[in-house]
Amino acid sequence: MSVTRRGFLLGAGAAAAATLSLAGCSLGQAPTRIRMACGEQGGTYVQFGELLRDALGRTGTTGLEVVTTGGSVANLALLQARDAELAIVLADAAATDAQNKVAIGRVYQNYLQCFVRKDGPVGGVEDLAGRRVSVGAPQSGAALTARRVLDSLGLLDGDQAAVVSELYLDEAIAAIEADTVDAIFWSGGLPLPAVQDLDAAVDLLDLTSALESLEAEHPGVYTLTAVPASTYGSDEAVPAIGVSNYLLARPDLPDDVARALVDVLIRDAAQLVPDGSLGVQYLTASNLIDTTPIELHPAAQRRYRQLYG
Repeated sequence: MSVTRRGFLLGAGAAAAATLSLAGCSLGQAPTRIRMACGEQGGTYVQFGELLRDALGRTGTTGLEVVTTGGSVANLALLQARDAELAIVLADAAATDAQNKVAIGRVYQNYLQCFVRKDGPVGGVEDLAGRRVSVGAPQSGAALTARRVLDSLGLLDGDQAAVVSELYLDEAIAAIEADTVDAIFWSGGLPLPAVQDLDAAVDLLDLTSALESLEAEHPGVYTLTAVPASTYGSDEAVPAIGVSNYLLARPDLPDDVARALVDVLIRDAAQLVPDGSLGVQYLTASNLIDTTPIELHPAAQRRYRQLYG
């Protein structure tokens, strides 16, 4: 059954707000400029970053700058280079190196999505063999996950290999409209407005035949989920591969900033979900702390314990 993320969280967010102390809602000695590496314009990462920025602003602080990037891999690089204090990153990308970063929380789930034209040659995932495929933006988590999916299906190398390119979202949308690619991968929340606005009708492929192999090679990272019916005009839900998103920080992020972020994630959970978003949302107390294999920022961990024991 389709359920909006925002509606799911309204009650829980209101209850959690009553438990937060006023002292915990202020950034105190926070830096005047905190940069958060997000993603492409039009994607869920930037939407989430903007909502988080606004929520922090409502506490009386003005510290968050949303930085647009190619996605998870680029975000990790910015974090390591000290060019960002925060980064939102897919769990599979984060798990490639668990060092030199900490988590504030697991914030929501991405859906790996592969779109094809209804009037095109691809009717199922096996038809991607030899076809022109955009796996996502350069340095994006989508490109990392999509390549792993293609590899697990025997479609990355050899005689059956797809012809892979890395296109930014706006380029990918233009390419599938112009029929210069046969499929485009994207990873994010639901729905993707740019696809809904396409003049060409598209179908969403079921990629879950790759899930068993992915789980064997990367245990605990990928999960079976589904894109709700009618999200992109389908009469039935489409099985999908889910990947969690982590809000990461450098280990030297000031304690008061980490505490304030935890408070906002809990108190303003419903306001951190873009309007119209569907599917599973992880902004709940039990899920926020599950960031394996990335350790929580010590101050964030202490704040969760203060609030929930």
